[in-house]
Amino acid sequence: MARVRLVAMDMDGTLLNSEHVTTPYTRAVLNRAAEAGCVLALSTGRALSELRAHLEAVPAIGYVIGESGACLYDVAGKRALRQVVLDDDEVDAVLKAAEGLDLIYQVFVDNQSYIRYDDAPSLEPYHIAGFAEAFQTGSVTHADLPGLCRQNRGHVEKVNLYFSADADRLTFLRRIEGRPLAVTGSIGVGAEVSPLHIDKGTGLKLLCEHLDIPISQTMAVGDGGNDLEIMSAAGFAVAMGNAIPELRALADAVTEDNDHDGVANAIRRYVLEEEI
Repeated sequence: MARVRLVAMDMDGTLLNSEHVTTPYTRAVLNRAAEAGCVLALSTGRALSELRAHLEAVPAIGYVIGESGACLYDVAGKRALRQVVLDDDEVDAVLKAAEGLDLIYQVFVDNQSYIRYDDAPSLEPYHIAGFAEAFQTGSVTHADLPGLCRQNRGHVEKVNLYFSADADRLTFLRRIEGRPLAVTGSIGVGAEVSPLHIDKGTGLKLLCEHLDIPISQTMAVGDGGNDLEIMSAAGFAVAMGNAIPELRALADAVTEDNDHDGVANAIRRYVLEEEI
């Protein structure tokens, strides 16, 4: 195994525990890794507007592979190194494919998350009530998200769709089959729609090029379907104990789950090379 110089960490279900926070132990380990010269990056489907509190809590994080790879952000420099948007025709196709289905939209425009909901109970039918606080702190509530997309043509970076039933999700996927889009699973019964050829793995490759770090000297940690590409791209892949079976099968190692500091323990074992 090559020396790890960069660690890319998924957030939900990985770096964050079930309360959607990092523990003091995890933050301390991340700080030690950064002090040892390791570059730390978030690898997430979230928009920058949903990350502010987490970046403030963990100053050791230097970069963000955000919006499932559509945004590459330098935290210290406060600048986007890369930003990709959805083609306007594809946004229209996504909105049309979602018509008549029972869902909640979340839309990213200029690094800002927008969503429409009333309160946490209103999210329960869509299996995302546990993320109510994250939506409240990182998103702007908007009454007409399809309208917002049409008003911001050329600026829509990603569309997340959270369905009440898997049958609706499958209907949506059939309707957009063959479109030039990147579609992955999301929290709950959801789908994340990004520009074609955009994923966390391409984001990691671009970050490595920017930092002149061989991708063989990277470690990726994740738990879900939108982590498959980055796990395949990284030099060393670590699946969380709570990871989906496909990710565990792909991984070089499996660490503890997200409620038992799995990321921190993986960093101690494979970056700091400590006995646990």
